Amino acid sequence: MSNVHRLKTSEKIFFITTNLNQGEPSFHEPEYQIIAKTIVTERRRLDFLLFGYVLMPDHWHALIWPRSPVTISDVLQNVKRVSSFKVNRLRQTRGSRWQHQFWDRFVRHAKEFRERLEYMHMNPVRKGLVEKPAKWRWSSYNNFSLDPSVVAACPIKIDYVHLPDNYHA
Repeated sequence: MSNVHRLKTSEKIFFITTNLNQGEPSFHEPEYQIIAKTIVTERRRLDFLLFGYVLMPDHWHALIWPRSPVTISDVLQNVKRVSSFKVNRLRQTRGSRWQHQFWDRFVRHAKEFRERLEYMHMNPVRKGLVEKPAKWRWSSYNNFSLDPSVVAACPIKIDYVHLPDNYHA
């Protein structure tokens, strides 16, 4: 059991990271689809805002704003539980895919929000999966395109927010 004690708060933007269990096989195309659909379904059910994300072979990041009374723990617990169940069904396996704990930090200012978003979008490039962030289908990068056909092809539509430079949480 984890000794991490989370703030029981909502109404803040959180940057989260959740990882696969050690030794767990990396995700592939059909499993990315499962995780994306799970995020969409749980977002609708729990009514949280999603400002950015990236799904990677062994982890994912997101910028999430849970609305009261939902907490960031509620969001991650549900996404991890449902996606594990569906990936297990596809793989014909059992058990949780995800590490029990996750990492979160609430975004304190607009500059940090922009930095976290860029960090997520550049993650597939840094890991050598693609040469440009626009080539990685499993991130929110293309949601910011000016081309409507590119935005329409995004697997998860994000919520857009403009944080003024003087924003502080």
